[in-house]
Amino acid sequence: MAGGLIYLFMWSYQVSYRIHIQILARDVLQKLGAEANAEVLLVGARSPDSDNRNHVCIEPEDGKWSPSLFEGLLESVESTYRNHDLQNMCYGDEQSMRDKPEWMRRDSVRTAVAKALETFDTEHAVISFCGEARRLGEYYVTPVVQIPNATFVQFPPLPSIHMGEKQRGRGFRSLIHAAMHAVLHEATEELHNPDPGRFTHRSMRNAEEIVHIAAKDFLHTPGLSIDQRYLHTDLFDTLNLVSSLMYEGAKGIGHLILVDPENEAIEFLVRFTEPVSFRQPRWVRKILQMATTGVGIIANSQYIFGLGQLKKSHSPSEQDAFTVAFLDHYHWELRCGNQILIRSQYAVAKLPQEPFNKAAFLANYARLFSQSVPKDGLHLWSLLLAQIDQKHGSMIVVAEDAASEAHRLSKQGTNVLPVRLSEELLRSVSGIDGTILLDPSGLCHAIGIILDGEANENCTPSRGSRFNSGMRYVQTESHRRLAIVVSDDHTVDIIPALRRLASRNLIERHVEQFETATLDNYHDSRNWLNDHRFYINAQQCKRINSAIERLNDLPKEVGAIHLDTARFEVHPEMEESYLTD
Repeated sequence: MAGGLIYLFMWSYQVSYRIHIQILARDVLQKLGAEANAEVLLVGARSPDSDNRNHVCIEPEDGKWSPSLFEGLLESVESTYRNHDLQNMCYGDEQSMRDKPEWMRRDSVRTAVAKALETFDTEHAVISFCGEARRLGEYYVTPVVQIPNATFVQFPPLPSIHMGEKQRGRGFRSLIHAAMHAVLHEATEELHNPDPGRFTHRSMRNAEEIVHIAAKDFLHTPGLSIDQRYLHTDLFDTLNLVSSLMYEGAKGIGHLILVDPENEAIEFLVRFTEPVSFRQPRWVRKILQMATTGVGIIANSQYIFGLGQLKKSHSPSEQDAFTVAFLDHYHWELRCGNQILIRSQYAVAKLPQEPFNKAAFLANYARLFSQSVPKDGLHLWSLLLAQIDQKHGSMIVVAEDAASEAHRLSKQGTNVLPVRLSEELLRSVSGIDGTILLDPSGLCHAIGIILDGEANENCTPSRGSRFNSGMRYVQTESHRRLAIVVSDDHTVDIIPALRRLASRNLIERHVEQFETATLDNYHDSRNWLNDHRFYINAQQCKRINSAIERLNDLPKEVGAIHLDTARFEVHPEMEESYLTD
């Protein structure tokens, strides 16, 4: 514990080491586009040659992970060690035979820790990712990252496929799995350094580097799943290079099917006499130009074999075929069936997600236009998606006073008889300059409108005229209005900005943790609540403020740094509709 006694002591910098790994895991999730909900714990299993009175150490020792979770851990380690697969393995070199017992010991600790956490994972709806164990002093230390199940509901991984007792295929089930593996690899490497946790900012990669490594690792999954004999390839870098190339001034838009060329699910339209290697990216880009009319490139992870398509009878559940869709310049995504697994734009990997949270959009729409009905919000959501898919910029403004505004601005656009704006009509009328003006029910009152309004503090010279025009118009009048702005560079803005919905149960859980926190462990819950001040109700503010006063009154160690926490107040715009569950 920082500044205090550590009763479950493994080494001097265990606290700072754990905190750094936790910050890294959260930063990586945020870079990928997921909620930064990750927690890290360390589990130390006493070495067989130690007589330390603590059989198992946990960091943090006064956190949510009770020592009782790991009762019998040492016995489980020994049982796993005795029955380890490597027991009967003989290596051809003397050094490997000397190292084999240590390899088995490390793996046995990791396996036993993962098994011990299974009940906790089920009860707390999390998934534990266990890193490799390394010996540090008297303990074999295993770093563990826990992520809520809700993250994998939002970003579902590939289902596990079993053949007998072993899962068919290899690789990672999702980009998040690959990312946590990369984070834990950094954590394990740090354990090899002197005093791990002392100089982590110098010795460990940052979140951006970890995401790139994870994307490269995850792109091995298709090859491992489809090839009978897989050779290491840099498919992530190759696809980025191909998508960046132009062909006679044209962007590469089409799709590539990653599949075993002998798979019976393929219908070849053209088969090359000699496969084309991915090591020839300009040739690959030239072939892609032929795959823009519904025909796909047939390839495995190394070579292109021709043009064709998958039979309609093929089931994506087999996970023996993946599709790479080239969407735009330097922009592609990997799919298995209709499931999007990863998106890459300008070589930056992201999780697949809509540009805005649908639930938050619908809740915001209903809150802003109280006279609307749910189908009105759904209609606007479909228009938003259609607007984003267009190749040019456009703006839709929804105003509760749309009829009178169309009349007032009639000299600055074209008024129309009120008509429900369909996606087809949107594509037609958005081809001209100006704004499409709708009422909350989705009826169009004017097209090509030039908006007015006074400049305000939210206007910025760093954005284009369309964005600033929408910002001025929406925030000038007292009438409720909403603008959807798609800029020519494909930047999408909703004005006023959407707030994410927050879990009522999650807020309450962090409030309870903060109420019982000590000076050694209050930081996590305090920081989370600080980031979610908007959603805290009056009763919770009172409880949090009481906890702040209690912590402030506790005696502090001489020389210890203690940062004051600002009191919590109810946000004037907070409503129950911002909360889920």
